[in-house]
Amino acid sequence: MSLIALALGSLAPLFTSNHNLVEDTRALQRAEAEHRRNMVALTRVLRGAGRRRQSVAESSFDAWTKFYKQDANSGNAIVSYYAKGSLIALALDLKLRSETDGQVSLDDVMQAAWRRWGESPDGMPEDGLESLCAEVSGLDLGDFFDASVRGTGELPLEQMLASHGVELRMRPSTGSNDKGGKPADSGAVPEVWLGATLAASNGSTTVTTVANGGPAERAGVAPGDEIVALDGLKLTAANCDKRLRRYRNADRLELVLLRREELLTTRIRLQHAPADTCYLGLASEAPEDAVARRAAWLGV
Repeated sequence: MSLIALALGSLAPLFTSNHNLVEDTRALQRAEAEHRRNMVALTRVLRGAGRRRQSVAESSFDAWTKFYKQDANSGNAIVSYYAKGSLIALALDLKLRSETDGQVSLDDVMQAAWRRWGESPDGMPEDGLESLCAEVSGLDLGDFFDASVRGTGELPLEQMLASHGVELRMRPSTGSNDKGGKPADSGAVPEVWLGATLAASNGSTTVTTVANGGPAERAGVAPGDEIVALDGLKLTAANCDKRLRRYRNADRLELVLLRREELLTTRIRLQHAPADTCYLGLASEAPEDAVARRAAWLGV
């Protein structure tokens, strides 16, 4: 995967997305709605096992054959180059700020890119963006791009944000409509999850996705199955979140489903709901150097 394809097909929109993300972080107190919208991107990435299987470079290269032609297993197999890309750009901004003592940021790189290529008929060269980051900052960023853009490792955002006096806070989802970006209401977080997404379809409840390693997959549930009942009672997409609040980790329940006109009965062992929903907060006890970085970055 060439960096020109990344720059023009992936990194350009992801950096544009990141400028939304950086600006909303800078405006934690001024634009809470924008902040929440962008935290949805991080939640979306963390909820998909595909981030461990496909790099952003691969996602960009395969966009027309995989990302824009998704199936029931896509969440387990691919990652959004827009969503994770915005997080890579945030990580790059924090890295530049930290390792240049606040002298260089992603803003400087983007402004330099515009001056050099914004009105050029030739456009950005194949290795232009990565090289420009190194040129403007004076840093060797090869390992960073290898790991974050061309690799599938987890981004160290929690540590990076902490070094700037911002906390990345994680919690379980409160239900199918919870996209992240804010704390949960008291008592709203269920202890367990199904590990599957349900949808209403022609009067029935159909499994649309099944998470790798989750309770549903371990019970043999597959996308396309019609859910009939859980623990002897009808289960629907509308009542699923409420029903799950009755149960505890390791509860074993009877699950009845319909697969291609065959009625099947299995047992599902519920598991703790994963903490995959995120939001940001200002660290109240951050060290002085982190507070100084935060002030330079966010103005708070």
